Amino acid sequence: MKITHGISAFTITSALILAGCGAKETTDKKEETVVQASDVIKDKEVVHTKEKEVIHTKEEKLAELSSTYKEMGKYFAEWQLPKDGILPKDDPQWNETEPLDGSDPHEAFVYYDNGYGFDKRTGYNFVIAYDTDDEGNGKPKPPTPDQRVGVIMAIIDEMAQDGDHVLDSDPMYIKDANGKKILNQTFMENLKADINNSIDNLSKVRDFAQKDHAEPLEAWANETISFFLGANKTVNIKDGWQLYSKGMDNIEQLNKTIEMARS
Repeated sequence: MKITHGISAFTITSALILAGCGAKETTDKKEETVVQASDVIKDKEVVHTKEKEVIHTKEEKLAELSSTYKEMGKYFAEWQLPKDGILPKDDPQWNETEPLDGSDPHEAFVYYDNGYGFDKRTGYNFVIAYDTDDEGNGKPKPPTPDQRVGVIMAIIDEMAQDGDHVLDSDPMYIKDANGKKILNQTFMENLKADINNSIDNLSKVRDFAQKDHAEPLEAWANETISFFLGANKTVNIKDGWQLYSKGMDNIEQLNKTIEMARS
């Protein structure tokens, strides 16, 4: 039996919206700001000048980042979808999904013979198909070396989009029967679950980075994992929340870097 799974196969908590994961519309709108023309005397000639808004290229924007994110941005910007192993257009896998905007899936997606599907424009992995037995047991094949970057981008994007969504419905503190302010155990359980899930996903990112010899990304993953591990171990909720927030800040910053790199 053929089962198609989203990137949740990598233990991300919520399934990706097909063709929506990471498909960010990053558009630099070119605007021209015209100021009153001024007369500038140059070589005895009157030169009329207009001040224009400076439009930065992707490369210029990446160059403004800190060295760590600059290196990672270059890593993601240079990656391209592999050309080998692409499924023919008459393969049944093409019938599994269709773009949300109704466009031709052959124009929007690319599927590979190991079950991985990617968004053509962004390069994000958005679906993994694999076989299961009658009891639903089975697991996807690992991505090929030249597919790994697309999987990493999908993992980071999903983590940034979900963030602390499991915590939104429950406050950190509640009042007991006597009106005393106490920690909300439901909040704490959800926080622990989110932390453990983040560690699992970041461990996969680190593993891929090690295999690709992407040292800046590996170092970033180690630092971010350390924040979540610290948050998991501390008994002080304020300290734990600060460490958790640092980890999420790292994820959000890398996600913005990836969006910039893939724009």
